[in-house]
Amino acid sequence: MGGQIALFRHERGWIRVSWAQLSSFVPFGGSSSMRLIGLVNCLWLLLVACGGVSANSCFADDPSKSGDPESKEISVVSPQDDWTKPSFWRTGKGKPVGEAWEFTDGEVRLVKPRTGDGNILSPPLPQNFELAWDWKISPKTNSGLKYRVRKFGSRYLGVEYQIIDEAIPLKNPSNGSTASIYDLKAPALDKPLKPAGEWNHARVVVRGTHLQHFLNGKLVAETSTVGTAWDAIYARSKFFEESGFAQPRDGDRVMLTDHGGKAAYKNFQLTVLPAPTESPVASPVEGPFLANGMRNSWADQNSIVLWTRTTKNPEAKMDGLPFVKLSNSKAKKLAKGTDATKLLAAQLPGGAELDQMLGACPGIAGEVRLTYFPKLKRYDSKTTEWKTTVSENDFTAQWALENLKPGTEYAAIVEARPLTKDGVPAEALSAVLRGGFETAPEASSEKEVRFCMTTCHDFIRRDDGDLGHKIYPAFEQIGPDFVVHAGDIEYYDKPDPWAMTKELMRFKWQRIFALPNNRRFYANHTTYFIKDDHDTLKNDCWPGERYGSVSFEEGVQLFNEEQFPSHQPRYQTVSWGKHAQMWILEGRDFRSPNTMPDGPEKTILGKTQKEWLLQTLKDSDATFKLLFSPTPIVGPDRDNKSDNHANDNFVHEGDELREAFEEIDGLIIFCGDRHWQYASNDEKSGLWEFGCGPGSADHELGWKPGDKRPSHQFLRVAGGFLSGRVEAKGKDGKPELTLRHHEVNGKQVSEFHFPVARSASE
Repeated sequence: MGGQIALFRHERGWIRVSWAQLSSFVPFGGSSSMRLIGLVNCLWLLLVACGGVSANSCFADDPSKSGDPESKEISVVSPQDDWTKPSFWRTGKGKPVGEAWEFTDGEVRLVKPRTGDGNILSPPLPQNFELAWDWKISPKTNSGLKYRVRKFGSRYLGVEYQIIDEAIPLKNPSNGSTASIYDLKAPALDKPLKPAGEWNHARVVVRGTHLQHFLNGKLVAETSTVGTAWDAIYARSKFFEESGFAQPRDGDRVMLTDHGGKAAYKNFQLTVLPAPTESPVASPVEGPFLANGMRNSWADQNSIVLWTRTTKNPEAKMDGLPFVKLSNSKAKKLAKGTDATKLLAAQLPGGAELDQMLGACPGIAGEVRLTYFPKLKRYDSKTTEWKTTVSENDFTAQWALENLKPGTEYAAIVEARPLTKDGVPAEALSAVLRGGFETAPEASSEKEVRFCMTTCHDFIRRDDGDLGHKIYPAFEQIGPDFVVHAGDIEYYDKPDPWAMTKELMRFKWQRIFALPNNRRFYANHTTYFIKDDHDTLKNDCWPGERYGSVSFEEGVQLFNEEQFPSHQPRYQTVSWGKHAQMWILEGRDFRSPNTMPDGPEKTILGKTQKEWLLQTLKDSDATFKLLFSPTPIVGPDRDNKSDNHANDNFVHEGDELREAFEEIDGLIIFCGDRHWQYASNDEKSGLWEFGCGPGSADHELGWKPGDKRPSHQFLRVAGGFLSGRVEAKGKDGKPELTLRHHEVNGKQVSEFHFPVARSASE
């Protein structure tokens, strides 16, 4: 057979290859899989012969030219390339390899570590391959070979076969030890490692989502890059924020690293592998999942409260059934009833269950735990015990974290698993979610602080379809240190459904926080949640009232203790550095009935909260005092309203507060509740108040666009949000607060500076 000729058609003509040549690459007597691998390698040879791939692959036609390797027209590595030639490699800047590396006697040697040439890169490799090589290091060396290397931002990163001088044997597994899948998977403790100064043989098998590391012929570490097991280790790794890390992609490279110490490599052997035929590991078909993400509140320098919920499905049911439409009059009549079963049945289509409705995100019992650590100190992590979620509190769980470090960004990882059965915990995780938060800086800090504020949300008036609300991607562009949601986060007393039962109230929370934009943002940002009337019970509500089958007190408990991070008391002040101190007010729990005659005893804040507020404002030495209220204190407001300090109904306490606030330097009031954006300056007291406006482009209402009052310095009847920035040294070299109104997409429409020197608005 050796004398016969095989003919292959190519665009440049016919290629003649003898069967003897072909059989040297294709093991015809082997298994079908081996024949397939050999055939793939043979095809690489044919491409080289045809000129389709250079036999001496390099980064550019002119090796003397420098530049980013990823921006060049580049060849792909073939099994015949010589990895021990200097022309095979380039620096991360696309330059020829310098004197730190030596290429001699069939070896690639790092002889001058940490001298500037640094890591070196190969040309691109195919997605699926096997790479074998020999390596030797000097004592105290830290090195490694990385694969699936690509650029993330300005850095080249990839999966690393770690090579490091270490004790033999190790006492404990380490994902930073030799042959580990670095920072992701530790190798077996009984790995056959030879000491520094001796040659070791390494091999990596990279096929689809499966990675394997071999050392001296033994498989010592492997992982799959899909599934919850991968999610858990990836969430704890230094690579978490690099999207697509370790996932298969054409054009990735190999890197030889320089982390200090001399190293040598030889006998590189590349085998191209066929794409895997099996499907990646599927996600679990049964929960619990974490479709409502996580959220936090009440952050200060040393503490915060985190919240999560276990769900039956990984996402909300966005193809669910519509609720029965009820007119306002019919809903008002229905709300007089107290039978929860009837109140629910009146809004469901015939034969339907609540879990089938649009946006449904039902809960399920499970177990959850939390791991958290400073982002820059991953090994300083803490993990809680497992908690069981139960139906009595809507399958929610909370963690009150203490002893945190001021001014620190933390990662937070929530893991979920099925319930323990017969005393045996479930082996596999069912869901993993990584988020984060930031603690407030020390009160003496000169750090710049950015914040955003929103109000007035609901599911039916979201403005970004199934994604949720447009303001959240816009928030991300600003990069706030914290966000205040000033209430009316949902509307119980609005349709589809009218939430007249606790079950329907929970349904609305489950639905809105399963929206991807909303869920993603709150899982990753420090937030202060305030409640108002619509997310306590109904419009303009006060203690003692009912809405359908739910009492005011039950509505308070649902918000304060179940659906949001819990904290006592429900008000708070936090210094965000030397120049910014914030106050969060509670506007429902302690208020008098709106129908009560006005006078010294009528209150919104309650005696204790009001005394605390006035005293802490007086004691504060912050340059800017940021007071966040769920309702207006300055206004102006609509003449027909009777629920806040800007109304005639609460004149006595309103005047008392405004008179006290006049004496407080640097005080700015921020309010939610109103469905329009404004900045007002009260002529009598000189106080400034900013209304952030509704958090949806489909939610503005209640004020005539042309009705600009004398106190209005800015008025816009439209959806959007407010942002703020506190700088220790502004344009005048002194502390400055800049406030801006934005459209829902982030476009700026106003700008104000404090101390007041200049302002510009739409």
